[in-house]
Amino acid sequence: MTRWNFWVLGLVLLLGPVAVAQAPAGSGGPAAADGDRGAQALAVYEEGKRLYDAKDYAGALAKFDQAAALEPGKARWQYNRGLALRKLNRDSEARDALRQSRVLDPAYKRAEIDDKLREMGFSTEDAPFSGASTSGSAPGPGSEASPSSGGPVATGLGAVLCIGSTAVFFLGFFLIRFIIRKARAAPAEAPAERHSSRRGSQPAKGRVDVSPLVQRMERVAKELVSVEHALRLEEDADLRALLNQATMAEQRARDEVEKARTGKEGLAAAQGLVQAAEESSKAAAERARAHFGDRAFLPEGERVGCYFCARPLANASFRMQVPLKRGSDVTPVVACPPCANMAAAGQPPPIKVRIEGGGRVVHWSELRGYDPYTHRHKPYPGIRPIPAWDFTPQRSLAEVAAIAAGGAVVGGLAAYGVSQMLDLDSAQEAAAAQAAAQAAARKAGERREERDWKDHS
Repeated sequence: MTRWNFWVLGLVLLLGPVAVAQAPAGSGGPAAADGDRGAQALAVYEEGKRLYDAKDYAGALAKFDQAAALEPGKARWQYNRGLALRKLNRDSEARDALRQSRVLDPAYKRAEIDDKLREMGFSTEDAPFSGASTSGSAPGPGSEASPSSGGPVATGLGAVLCIGSTAVFFLGFFLIRFIIRKARAAPAEAPAERHSSRRGSQPAKGRVDVSPLVQRMERVAKELVSVEHALRLEEDADLRALLNQATMAEQRARDEVEKARTGKEGLAAAQGLVQAAEESSKAAAERARAHFGDRAFLPEGERVGCYFCARPLANASFRMQVPLKRGSDVTPVVACPPCANMAAAGQPPPIKVRIEGGGRVVHWSELRGYDPYTHRHKPYPGIRPIPAWDFTPQRSLAEVAAIAAGGAVVGGLAAYGVSQMLDLDSAQEAAAAQAAAQAAARKAGERREERDWKDHS
C-alpha cells in the first residue's frame, strides 16, 4: 500500500463513525420533513385539479391555497391559484398570483403567464408581484421551529462533530492537492480543438437565408386571418381560445425567425417555433370548419377593430364600448374585452399609430390599406403603440372612432357592453406624477450612492 493510499484509508475510517453519529436513528432531518410537505402539497393539488376539472373553481382554489401554504416557495401552486382565481373573475388577485409565480420561478410557464395576463387586460411588462402576501403564501402548519439544545447528549454529539469537521478539512486538503497534481500531469487540450468546439456552439454571424421559414409563416398568417373572419358567424369560446393561442405562437415564431435572419440565434429554434405555430393555426382552422362547416371561410367579417389595439372584432358580441373623456367631451369607442378591462381598471390601453413626416400622428384606422384582420397577423410597416392621451387626431375623435368601428355611428354602439368611463386627462396627470416620483427616487438614489462612496473612501 502506498503512502497516499494509507492516508486516504485512515481518514475514511475516521469519518465513518462520525457520519453515522450525525443522524440519530429514526430521524429523517429537515430534508425528510420537506419531502413530506412536498408529498402532502402534491396530494392536495391533485384534489384541487379534480375539482377544477369539475368546474368547482372555489373548491379548487381552496385546495391550491393549501398546497401553497405547504410549499410557499413553489411557483406551480401560485400558477394554479391564478387559474382558479381567473375562473372566479377575481382578475386582480389572479394577476397577483401569476406574478408571484413568476417571482418564485421566472422560467416556469412564462409564455402561458404572459398569455393569461394579456387576456385579462394586464400588461406583461409590469413589475413582478412584490406586495403583501396573498392567500396561501404564508408558511403552513408543516413549517418547523428552530431546534433547541439537547443537553448532555447534544454536547457529546457536538464533540464528535468537531472531530469529524477537522478530519473533513484534512481530507479535503489532500484531495485538492491530488486533483491539482493530476491536472498538471494531464496533456493540455490543443488550442485548435478548443476554438473549433467554441465556434460550433455559437450561432453564425451575419444575415441568414430564412426565406423558407418566412413563406411558412405567410401561410400561417393567411390561415389565421380566415379564422378571424369565421368568428363573424358566432362567438365560440373554444375557437377564440385556440385562435389566441395560435396568434401568440405566431408572434413568438416571427420574433425567432427575425433573430435567425440577423444571426442572433440559430435556425433550429426558429424552425421549432414555426412548426408550433403551424400546428396551432391548423387546430384553430379545424375547429372553425368543424363548428361552422363550409360557411366558415366564405364571406368576410365587417371591417371593425379595437380603437386601441386594432384587434379585429368580427362578432358584435365580442365588442365593448369604452367612453373616453377628454376635457368636457365624452366619446364612446369600440374596444376588445382585454383593452376594455384595462380601461375599466383606470389603465389607458396604448393606441396603435404611425408617425409620419412632420410628426403627424395617424390612427391605424386612417392608414391606407390597413386591415385589422390581415395586420393582426402580418406587421404593418412603421406602426407602433403610444399612450392614449398622447393621441390628438387631425379630425374629431368621434370621426376616428366611427372609422375604427366600421362606419358605425355613436348611437349604434349602445348595444355593446359598456365599460367604465376612461378620463384621459386624469390618466395623463397620474402618469406625469408617477414619472416625476420615479425621477426623484432615481436622483435620491444617486445622491445616496455618491454619499456612500464618499463615506467609504
